[in-house]
Amino acid sequence: MLIGFEGLPGTGKSTQSGKLADFLARQGLSVNYLPDNLTRDADPLGRALLRLFDSGDPFSRHENVVTDTLLGAAIRADTYATDIAGPLIAGSTVIEDRGIHTLYSYSLARLLQQHNIVPGEAIAWLRNVGSFAGPAAVRSVWLYLPADDAIARAERRQGHPYTAEQRAFLRFVHDAYTELAQTDPSLHRVDVTGLDTQQTHHAVLADLSTVPTFAAKLATTA
Repeated sequence: MLIGFEGLPGTGKSTQSGKLADFLARQGLSVNYLPDNLTRDADPLGRALLRLFDSGDPFSRHENVVTDTLLGAAIRADTYATDIAGPLIAGSTVIEDRGIHTLYSYSLARLLQQHNIVPGEAIAWLRNVGSFAGPAAVRSVWLYLPADDAIARAERRQGHPYTAEQRAFLRFVHDAYTELAQTDPSLHRVDVTGLDTQQTHHAVLADLSTVPTFAAKLATTA
């Protein structure tokens, strides 16, 4: 099964996706963990796509939401083909640190910020584009923090503040996740406000335990 971790910078995606991978491995399950695109090796095509995607600003790419969305979909399609499909066929659990809902949320944020759009229509367009990017996760865990709390944590982690424009954009990303979660049953909000790392891990496990395929995998190790 495929599990994704979603949320703003600072919410703990990398920490929690890694902890879940370690937990499942300790249960004797086959696990493939994919760090986010910026911190893992990619095949030559993936590296070329990432170079095209990179503008030097992690939140403002090419000032064109269509270009960004199509490039993001191409990157996810390459990731799915090279790093996800094979392990899934072999029966592994694959964990993505940022999955297809990252593509949706950042593109929707741009649309909400720059265009007078109806969110539902924008989401429908994004899903049409996303259909070329490989299947979504069975469960995408949205690690929820209030936007300003997440931004403050991310700024402390990186050791310098975001610009006012970047903070404003991330608030739109937060709103985009909210819109997506209202219409997509595979995207589950897990509120981690006030939780430490271990408490968040337990909250993630509790959420995933409601996924029948996840519960069945764990049952085989009992």
